[in-house]
Amino acid sequence: MGNLYNKLHITPPKTIIFQEVIVSVIDKIQSFSWKIQPFFDQFGAHKVHISPEVLGCLKNNGEPIGNQLILRSLSFSDGKPRRDFVYTDPDGSFRFPEKTIRSDEPSITFKEIFTNQYITTTINRKKFIIWRATLIGKNPINEFNSKLSCLNADINNEAILFSFSSNREEMSLEGTSICRWDKGFEVIDVDEHLNLNSDKVK
Repeated sequence: MGNLYNKLHITPPKTIIFQEVIVSVIDKIQSFSWKIQPFFDQFGAHKVHISPEVLGCLKNNGEPIGNQLILRSLSFSDGKPRRDFVYTDPDGSFRFPEKTIRSDEPSITFKEIFTNQYITTTINRKKFIIWRATLIGKNPINEFNSKLSCLNADINNEAILFSFSSNREEMSLEGTSICRWDKGFEVIDVDEHLNLNSDKVK
């Protein structure tokens, strides 16, 4: 029977069951880790801001998308992701609360403190980036607060790389999003940004 499985390239049933058990165990461990992480976030020498309050609206060609799952993933520099989710209201609006944690990371000499912020939704197996940016430091940045307070997302918009204004000259703020704002952002030409223009490629 073993030779038959080898010849037909069929995985034996016991192996399949074992693989399924392993996957199930890993999923449960990850799920448990995400659930208890807020408990550990209460401890640490420093209070760290990883996301302001988020206010947004999701539409499809101007029409609100209700009861749609929105995911927020906040990956702090300690390597532990914080995830939460909400569903849009009938008018397409959604909200996430401000997120802060306690951490000893800022006490580490020369440690770079940052949070990768990622807000997405998936419709018909296609993922849409509502917001993706990296927050530097442990304190709120006004420009991030402003942008995340009005995430006007339309799934018909192309996801763009953009820069947004900062009062600090040494800080360059960039993000990716299907959102658009009336002011305070500039679309970045990706090819030019990565020096991929044909006249620069030899």
